[in-house]
Parts: sequence; C-alpha cells; structure tokens
Amino acid sequence: DGAALAASSIIHCILPSLFESPRRRMRSFLLALFCLLSPAAALRAPARAPGALSLASAPPAAVRATASPSMALPSFADAKGLTEEELLQEISNAKKELFMMRKNVKTRQQVKPHLFTHTKHRVSQLQTLLAQRQAA
Repeated sequence: DGAALAASSIIHCILPSLFESPRRRMRSFLLALFCLLSPAAALRAPARAPGALSLASAPPAAVRATASPSMALPSFADAKGLTEEELLQEISNAKKELFMMRKNVKTRQQVKPHLFTHTKHRVSQLQTLLAQRQAA
C-alpha cells in the first residue's frame, strides 16, 4: 500500500511539473523521490495544489518594506593619485570585472545589479582621467 501511495505521489508531483519552471520541477522531483524512498514520509507531507506557493517561502512584510541605503559611486579623487600605468591596469581590471558580472548573469549566478553601474562609472572616470593626462 505504501508503494502505491508513493507511485501516485510521484505521478501527481511530476506530471503537473512539466509545465513549471526548472527550479520548481527539480523541487517536485526531489519531493517525489523522497516520497518513494520513505513512504511513511509521504503520509506526513502536506498536500498542495500544483503551482501553489507556500507562505513560508515569502519574506516577511517587515523585511520587504525596508528601504536599503543608497550605495555611493566611486570617488574621482581616489584615482587622481594613480600613475598612467596604474590607470591602464585599473581600467583593464574594471573591464574584466564587468565581463565576469555579465557572465554571472548569463549563468544565473548571484549578481549585485548596482555593481554594474558602479563599475561602468569607475571605468569612465579612469578613462577621463587618462585622457586629461594625455592631453596635458
């Protein structure tokens, strides 16, 4: 009887998940696998409608409502003490950092979006300072 219950829970978990996101599909698959390996746990598992969100996964209202402090952009004064070689090296490092952040976006890794703005701003500051020094 436990095997039949596990088999039916697998069918109910996997079939609706074909139309869900990959992350939710994996979660449904792991839940079905867990139910198959432990039929007693299938009896304790809460029944949910397919596609229903649990309230436990949503952050509390107090956390969502708080505003984060504004992040400061890089200062122009920080780069004034650098030599031309150091400026070129800093520009190269910042462009590599931008590339890595774009790669992380494409591979769905965690990225802090404000760092794109900061890094682009830093590259433009360094290029402006380098152009001013070369013109003088």
